[in-house]
Amino acid sequence: MKIAVAMDSYKGCMSAMKCCDIIDRALTDAMHECLVYKYPMADGGEGTVDCLVFATKGHIENAAVKDVFGNEMTGYYGILGDNETAVIESACASGIQGIPKNELNPMKASSYGTGQLIRAALEKGYKKIIVGFGGTATSDGGMGALAALGMIFYDKDKNVLNPCGAAMVNVDSIDARGIIKELEDAYIEFACDVENVYHGREGAAYIFSPQKGATPAQVVELDTGLINLSKIFKEQLGKDISDIPGSGAAGGLVGGLMTVCKPVIKSGFDVILNYTDLEDTIKSCDVVITGEGRTDAQTRYGKLPMRVGILSKKYNKPVICISGAVTKDAEVLKDYGITSLFSISRGPITLEQSLHDSENLLYLQTFNIAGLLRIL
Repeated sequence: MKIAVAMDSYKGCMSAMKCCDIIDRALTDAMHECLVYKYPMADGGEGTVDCLVFATKGHIENAAVKDVFGNEMTGYYGILGDNETAVIESACASGIQGIPKNELNPMKASSYGTGQLIRAALEKGYKKIIVGFGGTATSDGGMGALAALGMIFYDKDKNVLNPCGAAMVNVDSIDARGIIKELEDAYIEFACDVENVYHGREGAAYIFSPQKGATPAQVVELDTGLINLSKIFKEQLGKDISDIPGSGAAGGLVGGLMTVCKPVIKSGFDVILNYTDLEDTIKSCDVVITGEGRTDAQTRYGKLPMRVGILSKKYNKPVICISGAVTKDAEVLKDYGITSLFSISRGPITLEQSLHDSENLLYLQTFNIAGLLRIL
């Protein structure tokens, strides 16, 4: 039996590669004769670099950058197997993972580190760059990343502003003359599955900042800041980003970067699919296994299991979804090519217990599913 395994990460718990490895081990332990083809996947967020580096046999390069609160850290970006393309994920230096919930603060958080990673790749001579967006702790409209790339933000008294969420409302003028010249000749792809606009009720602040720690009052302040920033961009750079779908992704980071480059925006899944032979493997396989940390009705809005389901349905292949948690409303995914849904939990347990024992739980659930596959 030939099985394609295309997994997203169990966020905060297991990487996509780890999930694929565990499922591979469980399947081969239960069915010695099976052939397993592993495809760690991502949607532009956390894990995008690892997935593309793995798929193309590339490598990782490190760079000294700042985290969301300005602390020094070692960041990374990937170089694909062609040795010409760099891939960066905003979740690296600007990510929400690892920040305790009570320490999240989108007013102070900055995307500066993501800009540093882009700059590092450009200054190393890479002229094709893929930037994945998702999983950020920032809502600064891209101020931080732009500052790292050479833009200066001033208040009405000509004081230089520290780029962060709270500073957006105080921006009175900008100086873009210092933007690094390497951007002019670069081909940049944005891997982004979010279609939210820069500001407004469907924008970065209202839709995403509450999950990054913003209070209701801060949501309003951040949105006001995004409105101000977009006005400044339009007046002083001639770039109107307000209503561009996707400009609100990663706390407006996408919109901010749009003012200094002309990116090609693609679905994160499509970007990764383009660098793998997953579709060819699905064509010839017997079963497809996919999954993510939590599968619910929202998964049908472009998340990995839905995309894998639709792709597999095209070739009439059964799809088993194994996720950390599966809600009742996830049954809607059966309209999108998912054949069956499984949670790794074997009974009522706490989230903490599930996270702690996730590797063993995933192995056991997959091993039992393999037992069913053997008798088909």
